Amino acid sequence: MKKAIALIILIFTSMYSIYAQDFIVKNNDDVIRGTIKGTDYFSVFISANDEADVILPAKDVKNFFWNGNSFVSKGFANGRNFEYRFVKVIEMGTVNLYSFGGGTLVPEVKEKKVKFRPSIGIGTGTGGYGGMGMGGGISIGGGRNSAPERLAGAPAVRYFIEKPGAGPLQEVPMKAITEDTKKAEVKNILLQKMGDQPALKAKVEAGTDFNSRDVIEWVKEYNATKK
Repeated sequence: MKKAIALIILIFTSMYSIYAQDFIVKNNDDVIRGTIKGTDYFSVFISANDEADVILPAKDVKNFFWNGNSFVSKGFANGRNFEYRFVKVIEMGTVNLYSFGGGTLVPEVKEKKVKFRPSIGIGTGTGGYGGMGMGGGISIGGGRNSAPERLAGAPAVRYFIEKPGAGPLQEVPMKAITEDTKKAEVKNILLQKMGDQPALKAKVEAGTDFNSRDVIEWVKEYNATKK
């Protein structure tokens, strides 16, 4: 299954290069091509065929490709609810690494032909994974000065790791400079996911910083040994 997912990502990345155009893959495998204008990680805004503006929520999308980056839709528990959000693919293979947030990626919206004009509110969820809801929202259309509201603040990048077939998606509390109080937790998560590779296990056990750059390189190295 994990190899199939990686193959799909590779195929669509190759398609991206060929067509030099953004595109979205819906749950029914329909592909929408055009120019992606932005995402708030809960929905994606595309100018379909560079004509009609369309907003699609994460629950209706498998993945999309924008500016050379891959985003996939993942399900998160939020209290009693289950909701979908986009995460950016950092590394895909035996172990997958994703990022969420890090700023608003929603530009100003110019008045033009709009296929539909929903108002999308983004809550401040406090449920699963530490509560990943973000305050604010975007509103497409509806007035001369139509522009998306900026989300409150610039949310920090959050990282998630998974090893398909070996447990659910799990948050890794690392940063560009990981807090001392979080280093042991990051180390334990990495050993759980990649401790079956002796050389890499030794590197993780000897690690001291556990910064995001280090972890990304370790995940890439682990996946390379599994090809």
